[in-house]
Amino acid sequence: MNLYSNKDAKQIDQLAASYLKIDSYELMKKAATAIFQHITAYQRILVVTGPGNNGGDGWVIAELARTHGQQVTVWALRKPDELQGDAYKAAKACQADVVLEPPTDHYDCIVDAIFGSGLDKQVTGDYASAIHHINQMTAFKLAVDIPSGLHGDTGQCMGCCVKADQTIAVLTCCPGYYTARGQVLTGQLKLEGLSIPALAYQNIDPIGKLLDKNQLQELNQIRTHDSHKGSYGHVWVAGGQAGMMGAVLLAAHAVLRVGAGSVTSITDPEHCVYVPLYQPEIMSHGFTPSRSALPMKKPQSMAIGMGMGHHDWAEQLIDKLTFYDVPKVYDADALLLIKSEMMKPADVITPHPLEAARLLNCTVDEIQSDRLTATQLLHQKYKCVVVLKGSGTIIKSNKDLMICSRGSHNLATAGSGDVLAGMIAGLIAQGHESFYAAQMAVLWHAITGECSAQKMCLTASGILEELPIHLPA
Repeated sequence: MNLYSNKDAKQIDQLAASYLKIDSYELMKKAATAIFQHITAYQRILVVTGPGNNGGDGWVIAELARTHGQQVTVWALRKPDELQGDAYKAAKACQADVVLEPPTDHYDCIVDAIFGSGLDKQVTGDYASAIHHINQMTAFKLAVDIPSGLHGDTGQCMGCCVKADQTIAVLTCCPGYYTARGQVLTGQLKLEGLSIPALAYQNIDPIGKLLDKNQLQELNQIRTHDSHKGSYGHVWVAGGQAGMMGAVLLAAHAVLRVGAGSVTSITDPEHCVYVPLYQPEIMSHGFTPSRSALPMKKPQSMAIGMGMGHHDWAEQLIDKLTFYDVPKVYDADALLLIKSEMMKPADVITPHPLEAARLLNCTVDEIQSDRLTATQLLHQKYKCVVVLKGSGTIIKSNKDLMICSRGSHNLATAGSGDVLAGMIAGLIAQGHESFYAAQMAVLWHAITGECSAQKMCLTASGILEELPIHLPA
């Protein structure tokens, strides 16, 4: 699915009206009719309308509900005479009951038609009070276009926001539905395309795209009978300073779980004897700066940084690894040690918001307030594939930006990111291009967390065990 910015969505509205040979008011009525179909089962409906065209949609929906025989009330946050354009026409055509104060009656459904996706300032005053009142009501909440208060481009809550049970998008989907606070506030999302073919706006470039679970079908490659472990690549996983062996072991285990042929952990010498006790399939090499030899066999990819620390041992290990011209996935502590001149075009970095803030010399709040821009800035600075982790993980390459809409709170556990880094490196070793390997790993990791049988307290080791279960047949 293509994702469009607020600016582009307005242009697409115009193109849709032109395609249908109708004016903007008729398009508003057509959109409202499509949205109304989602609330026909409710008997007592409250429609909350705001000052613009989103409010205009609400007025049309209210009139449709009235003529359908439902009990409907409009809570108008702006009087009809204060409206302009299509919103004014819609309000004047509506004969439903209107109130100007917060209603106290019981309703089955509340239709949020206060602000659309173009909101670009903080919600204050009467509008903020109305949103708080809506959130305190127990009725099913349906948002027209977008929950009021949610920024369509960034997923940022603009001071306060309606927490919707369902959101009906019209014509396009915006990135704000899927990242930052978007998925928490949007609820179940449905798109009404109004029977407009994508061809009608093919000349408008999307700001990004959603990952599609069908991409994982490509992981079911045919492994031929005459293949061997060398056919599926070898990976070095480097990290695990003294006392941090678990992080590098999780990443190394992930390499094998996604199908790579073999893996070597490069870690603190004290850990080497314990590695085969954890998992005998993982080879181990102890790195000592004074005895700096690394394994003779060159890998197909590397994952670097898990539990690595920031001391001399870590810096000297990274210095050695950067001489190898193979794709590298930098995660965790490696993100604090890398320099832009070390990066190669095929490399991947996988920061969470705090690590991203350190890389861009800003705050976590600044990263989370506009995750798309943060990802783009990281890509510009480090000239590599960027995986900005979090709710709605974002993946950026030279030309494309992808957002993952899957996942759950199950992934908020220690070691989850180590597993993801190992997955990416393991897929690269099997011949997948870095950007696509990152997409498939993020999606696979997210679906596993979302669909896990362990609904609470899913551990990183649990993610590893369940990965094959959630790979499509």
